[in-house]
Parts: sequence; structure tokens; C-alpha cells
Amino acid sequence: MALVEVDSVSKAYPQRTGLRTRMQTVVDNVSLTIEPGETLGLVGESGSGKTTLARMILGLATPTSGSIRVASTDVAQASGPQLRHLRRQMQPVFQDPYAALNPRMKVLQIVTEPLVIHGSEAGIRTDRASLRSKAMEMLFEVGLDESALGRYPHEFSGGQRQRINIARALALRPKLLILDEPVSALDVSVGAQVVNLLRRLQRELGLTYLFISHSMPLVRYLSTRIAVMERGRLVETGEAEALCAEPREEYTRQLLQATPELPAGVA
Repeated sequence: MALVEVDSVSKAYPQRTGLRTRMQTVVDNVSLTIEPGETLGLVGESGSGKTTLARMILGLATPTSGSIRVASTDVAQASGPQLRHLRRQMQPVFQDPYAALNPRMKVLQIVTEPLVIHGSEAGIRTDRASLRSKAMEMLFEVGLDESALGRYPHEFSGGQRQRINIARALALRPKLLILDEPVSALDVSVGAQVVNLLRRLQRELGLTYLFISHSMPLVRYLSTRIAVMERGRLVETGEAEALCAEPREEYTRQLLQATPELPAGVA
């Protein structure tokens, strides 16, 4: 059974032009699935609707029409307790590692915040010693050490901050990570290190990824399957290697030609 089922989903927002208001459709009748343990790469130019679709899967936006089910639960219709349970099973990693971390919180607080919020419901111990031990475990998983716990976000590089974001996302051991352009704000070599980290974590922890990017080579490298979005519509889907070798749509070919090389260090 699919972990995520997106069925004929559309999203429109009111747009005011002069005295008139019209609805602007940003996601248009999209259907797709994400199977447990796979990476679905969602690729398209800026404005293609990728992030809006991700926000609807996370329950941060409501579809205008259609439905989204995660672990067999309708996200838009979920009750408060159901939605809290869902959010323990899916976590986002956003594009900008500088904006995603609270500058007033130390790393220990940042990476254990999900445990404090959801711990009692998830049966997780939240005493000081247990939280510190769990934080050390999470940091080790992403290539950082105990010395990071007492420091603030501004003391880290962009790549290290994104590793902290990933550690926080893993705190509740979710089934699904939604990775929205997770390396686009980083230097190429640093981004390559984060991409390799994501691949290792998926292999070791059995994670499922929705990997969103405008870079077809990165999507091809990480993904089991690829879904291509253009102006809100899903124009092509397929197995990663087959789709990249023989794309059916001209738009997909343009994306492949626009970014032909992987960053150095991705292997």
C-alpha cells in the first residue's frame, strides 16, 4: 500500500486585479503516489507548484479539490489528534538552513523540540538526560558531534545548519521526509555532502523521501521515480533512469539540458 496517495488534487488562490478577483490555479489536478522506502523526485521550474503540493501533503495548506492520504489518513479531513499523529510520521526539511533554525535556541533545544512537543504521545522520555542522549544520537547520525549541543545556529556554516535541520526532522523517527530544495541554498561542494548524507540516511533508516528540486541530475541521482511538474500540472512520471534516458515530453528534455552535470563530490 502506498504511503502517500495524492488523488486529483488542485489548489487555487484568489488573485485581485484592479477591482476584480479571480482564482489562480497553482496545482492543477495532480495525482501521484509515494511507496514506502522509495524516493519520489518532484522536479520543475520555480512556480511549477512543487512546494504548494508539498505543503498540502504536510497539512499546511488545504486542497481546493481532490484528496491526499498519508498512511491511509485523509490529511485535510484529519481530526486534531489524527493530524498530530500524522505529523510525527512526516517531517519537512526546507530550502533555507539560515531561516529554518531559531537563532535564540541552542542546538540541544532545536533538535529535541519535536520530542518535547510530541514525546508524551509517542511514549518518548523527555527528562533532561534522555533528551541530551537522544540529541547526541541524532547529531552523530548527521555527522556532527556533542560539541554542537551548546552552540547557537549562527556559529555554524550553511551545510552544518542543514545537517542540524535534518537531525531535528529525524527526531521522531518519521516514515516520510519532505525535502524541499534542501541543497539549493548551499555551495555546490557542501550541497554534494548533504546529498550523500541523505542517501546514506535513507539506506540506514529505511526512510521514504519526497525530494523536490529544479535540478534534474540531483533528482535522478537520489530518486527511484520522477514526477515532472510544469505550471501546476503533472506532465510526466516514470522510473528515474528510464525517464531521464528517454523523456516523452519536451519540457522534461529542457530540464535535462538545463542542468546536465552533477555537483563534484556526489557519488
